[in-house]
Amino acid sequence: MNRLQNIIYVSGSGRSGSTLLERIIHSSQGVSALGEFHCLWRLEEADITCSCATPFKNDSFWQSILKKADIDATAIAELRALENRVCRTAFIASHQFNIESLRNSPEVQRFLAIQFRIFEAVADASGSAILVDSSKAGPRAWLMACHPMVRIIHLYRDPADVILSWRSAKFDPGMGQEMKRMSVAAAATDWWKVEYLAKRLGQATPVSRIDYGELCSSPESTLDRIFAKLSLTTEPVPAWIDANSVLSKDNYHSLNGNPDRFDKGPIHISKREADWSKVGSAEQFVIKAVAKILKLALPGNTTS
Repeated sequence: MNRLQNIIYVSGSGRSGSTLLERIIHSSQGVSALGEFHCLWRLEEADITCSCATPFKNDSFWQSILKKADIDATAIAELRALENRVCRTAFIASHQFNIESLRNSPEVQRFLAIQFRIFEAVADASGSAILVDSSKAGPRAWLMACHPMVRIIHLYRDPADVILSWRSAKFDPGMGQEMKRMSVAAAATDWWKVEYLAKRLGQATPVSRIDYGELCSSPESTLDRIFAKLSLTTEPVPAWIDANSVLSKDNYHSLNGNPDRFDKGPIHISKREADWSKVGSAEQFVIKAVAKILKLALPGNTTS
């Protein structure tokens, strides 16, 4: 039986709060969040640890999903090769940022078809009608938007906070080491590319935008507004404990993302304020100056 009704794809820059958002939505009955799903083919099997703390190759949930979806090493390699060709800004530009043109591409169709075999197997195994894919990548948002089941949420966070977060150390128990720290230039480029692609995508198809600060200050009303705009077959209802926390749910099998995905117990929603003491005064100046330039380059891109 095919239970799948919708995929919610979360786009945004790294360190934008996507893990928090997907965990809140995952608390709803009939919803399963998959984390950064594209890590299934981007990373080697040995480098993936499910949020249930089980190495991917030993994870009974994911291994049964791959078997049911008839996904083997060859299919994973095909996904990786297809992404290298089609999940690129240049490829989307070559289709003149046109959703219909992308939708008619045989390579895009194949790329999505393999993924949807996995999505459908997850939906059937978990009993979930809605899946959340928080891969965040801007080009993939364009490709996912080609499928009628997919709804796009774009999560915006101030570029200064994003860049500072990338410059700060964070330990990932799944990797057993600190997460990679981007340079200011790399973090700024990543932020700008994702924001630019999200802005262009919003001109081509509906994109529901969430500001990270708004999500943290008014989570329930923010998500009520977003769910109403998404035109989902069934609207998620997070398991609210109070105005700023939800009850976490079992059966959470996030492939990758923020280390918070390993946390158990209630999910407390609060904004992580930028800690400028983590970088020197010269770097503070550079980050703030770059952030101003980035925002000027994309006027009016915070919320809608």
